[in-house]
Amino acid sequence: MKLENFKNGYDVTVGSSLAKGETNDCAVRAFANAFNITYDTAHQFAATKFERKARKGVKGMFVTLSKLGFATFDLFSDTLFPETRTYGIHPLKRSKSGKVVNTKYTHKEVAHTVKTFCEQYNKGTYIVMVRKHALTIKDGIVIDNPNYRFTGYRRIVESAVKIS
Repeated sequence: MKLENFKNGYDVTVGSSLAKGETNDCAVRAFANAFNITYDTAHQFAATKFERKARKGVKGMFVTLSKLGFATFDLFSDTLFPETRTYGIHPLKRSKSGKVVNTKYTHKEVAHTVKTFCEQYNKGTYIVMVRKHALTIKDGIVIDNPNYRFTGYRRIVESAVKIS
């Protein structure tokens, strides 16, 4: 089975010389895709707000995003028409086990998979954290690494934040 509602998350790296030497940058790509910013701007955001080092992953992503509450980006600052964008960051409620709960199950607490999360949260933009990985879901479309198109829908959603 493959996800039909899938988009390649690496598209934001096109044209970035910074991205060519990077690894473990799923959070950077998730930020770029969720906030509609360039890879280089997302890389700077991860470095300043999450203390991310080059070629290293982001630690404590959900906690830090929850504490931030919003993200502001100064775009095109070196052009004639600079623009500032601010996005709200709203954490989704998690259960006692720490996972985002699938409310379709009433007999017991069941966590969402990427597929069921897309079905329930098919409007809006979300940064979703699964085990040791981050991705973006926009209006029910998964924006992630191309290799997860076939098996990525089964991963358990550990936490998520809504971007507005």
